[in-house]
Formats: sequence, C-alpha cells, structure tokens
Amino acid sequence: MKVVYLIVKILILLVFLLLAVSNTQVVSFFYLPGQHVEVPLIVVLFGAFVVGIVFGMFALFGRLLGLRSEANRLRAEVKKHGRMTEQDIQKATPTVPAATTASTPINLMQK
Repeated sequence: MKVVYLIVKILILLVFLLLAVSNTQVVSFFYLPGQHVEVPLIVVLFGAFVVGIVFGMFALFGRLLGLRSEANRLRAEVKKHGRMTEQDIQKATPTVPAATTASTPINLMQK
C-alpha cells in the first residue's frame, strides 16, 4: 500500500512540475481594487490551491468538533456501563455457605 501512495505522490508532484514549467507567463493579479502585482501564472494557481485547502479545512473543522464531542460522550457512556457491570457482578455473586455445597444427591427413583 505504501508503494501506491508513493506513486500517487510522485504523479501529483509531476503534474505540479508540468504546470510550473508550462505556465511561466506573467499575469496581473488584482488583490485589492486598484492594486495589482505582476506574478507568474503558476504562483496564482498555487495560491488558489492553497486557499482551497485552507477553506476545506475550515469547512471540516465544525464536523471534526462534532465527531470529537460524540466520541467523548460515547466513551463516558461505555465507562459508566463498565462500572455498572462490575457493581452488578459484585452484587449478583451469591455468598454460598460451605455446608450447602456438600449436600447429598436426591434419588428421584425412590418415589
């Protein structure tokens, strides 16, 4: 499986390298009204990629917090039931006196 991940990483690197080599033209990037900077196109593309990653992480952050709180709630519930089970086992274990364990068997054929 590590080999597959390595191949995917190399392919992604090659795609970015191909984009960087083929998009060296200088473009005007307008970041504020009336403000612009002349940068290579690959810088703009890479910047858009990074901004997309950041927004995607922020979008998943709320879901991550929800799942983390649910996991904590379930852990607490499992601990509660675990303690309850130990207490129930201790209460349910009968204390058997030694005299009753050595009882004689009943012969049902005598009736």
